[in-house]
Amino acid sequence: MSNPIDRRGFLVRAAGVSSSLALPAGAGAVARAVVRSSAAGPPIRGQVIKRGASGFPDAAHVYNTRFDYVLPSWVARPLDAADVRTAVRWGVAQGVPLRARSGGHSYAGYSTLSGGMVLDLRNLRSVNVDLRARTATVGAGAQLIDVYAALAARGVTIPAGSCPSVGIAGHALGGGMGLAGRQFGLTADNLLSAQIVTADGRLLTVSARQNPDLYWALRGGGGGNFGVVTSFTFRVHAVPRTVAWFILSWPASRGADALAAWQAWAPHARNQLTSIFHLNSAGARPAEVTGQYFGPARDLGGLLAPLTAVGQASVRTGDLGYLQAQLFWAGCSTISFTACHTTGTRPGGTLPRESFQAKSDYVANPLPASARQALVQAAAARGQMSGSGAILFDSYGGAINQIAPAATAFVHRKVLFCIQYLTYNGGGSWLQSIHNRMRPYVTGGAYFNYTDPGLSGWQTAYYGSNYRRLLQIRRAVDPHHYFNFPQAIGR
Repeated sequence: MSNPIDRRGFLVRAAGVSSSLALPAGAGAVARAVVRSSAAGPPIRGQVIKRGASGFPDAAHVYNTRFDYVLPSWVARPLDAADVRTAVRWGVAQGVPLRARSGGHSYAGYSTLSGGMVLDLRNLRSVNVDLRARTATVGAGAQLIDVYAALAARGVTIPAGSCPSVGIAGHALGGGMGLAGRQFGLTADNLLSAQIVTADGRLLTVSARQNPDLYWALRGGGGGNFGVVTSFTFRVHAVPRTVAWFILSWPASRGADALAAWQAWAPHARNQLTSIFHLNSAGARPAEVTGQYFGPARDLGGLLAPLTAVGQASVRTGDLGYLQAQLFWAGCSTISFTACHTTGTRPGGTLPRESFQAKSDYVANPLPASARQALVQAAAARGQMSGSGAILFDSYGGAINQIAPAATAFVHRKVLFCIQYLTYNGGGSWLQSIHNRMRPYVTGGAYFNYTDPGLSGWQTAYYGSNYRRLLQIRRAVDPHHYFNFPQAIGR
C-alpha cells in the first residue's frame, strides 16, 4: 500500500488501613512532608523511582510534553494486583496523593501530579484469551497495539482506538471509541468484569452480579475515579480474515459539501462501517474521510457512493489483515511492531511524544451550512498559524447507540457524532474560539477521554443525567475521596 498514514498525519492531517483518613488539601505540601518521613516510597516488590534518582524524568513524564514540568515524588511500578494494594494502603496511611497511569495519554495530564505518587501500571500487561468463553482478560497497563496483536493471533478483537500506546485502562473506563465502534460498540460496552483496588485496600471483583453499581460506573465513568483497576475481562469478537480500509479526500473548496454528505451518511450506514471525517489545517488533503469496513473492499464502491457523489473526490481503498489494519491506522505500517510504541514506554519504541490540547462536542442534529462553513474556515485559519491542528468527527450510531443512556455510565447514546477540536504546539486561543462558535449547534456534551481541563460544567458535559448516580457510587466506594484529580467525580 502506498502513502501509509503515520499517527501524527492521521490525527492532524487527516483492608489494614484507616478508613477515616481524609486526604488533606494542599497535596503537594503533604507529599513533601512525607518525603522526609517515608523517603523510600511504598514497600512494593516492583520498582520505585524516587524524584532525583537516575532515570526519574523519563519515568515521570507522560505522553503530552505540555506536562513535563509536573513531577511526582515517586513513580512506583507494581508487579501485580498485590503490589497495587500495598501501594494504595501505603498512600492512604501516609497521606500521599496518588494517580494511576496506564498509558499516560490523559489529555489534561491527569495521569501525573506534583509531589505525590504515580502508580505506573506498565507491568500489568498480560492478555489471556479464552476462546470457549469468548473472553479476554487484559492487564490494566496493556497498550492498545499489544492488545490488538495478542487478540488477532487468536482470530478475535475488542473495539478500541487507533493510537498504539494508549493504555487500555483509561481508554476503557472513559468509553473507548474506535474504528470498530459502530460494529461492536465502545470498549466499555464489552467489559464483562474488572478487578479494582479501592481506597480501603480491598481488591474487588466487579461485574453484573458482583458490585453491580460499581460495574455500571466503570463503564464510562472515567479513569481516575473509584480506585485502581488492575485487570479487565472483555467480550471478544471474531474478525474476518481481512477488513477493508478506505480514504476519501477533497480540496478545501468542497469541504463543507463533503461534511454535509458524510453527516447524512455515516451515522446511518451499515454497522460494519465506522468512519472519521477530518478537516485538516494543512497538507494536500484538507477534507478527508478515513474508515474501516468489516467486509471486502469490493463492496465499498456502492457503500461509499453518497460520499463519492461529492465532486472532486479522491478515493483509495484496500484489504488488510485485521492486525495489519490496526498497524496502518496507528501509523506503523512501515516500521516494526516493536517500534510501534512511544519512546520510553516499551523497549525499542520509536514513536515520539507530542504537545497537544483539545476540546470536544456532541452533535445530535445535522449541522447546517453556516456551521459547516465555520468549521472549514476554522481549520484553514489554524493552518495560517504556527503549529498545526485538525477538527475530527467520530461517527456514532450502530452498536453504540443501541444501548440506553442510563444502562452504563457512558451517557452519549443519542447523537450522530462527536467532534474533537485538536491543536498541536500551541493554538489555545484558536481552540477556544471554534469551540465557542459551535455552541448553537451542539448538545453541550463532551467526551471524557478528550479531557478538557478548561471545560465549565464538565459534570453535566461528560456524564449528563448519569452524574448523580456516579456521585453516589463514588461516595460509597471512596467516601474520603482519596482518588482525586481536578475533574474527579465529586469535585
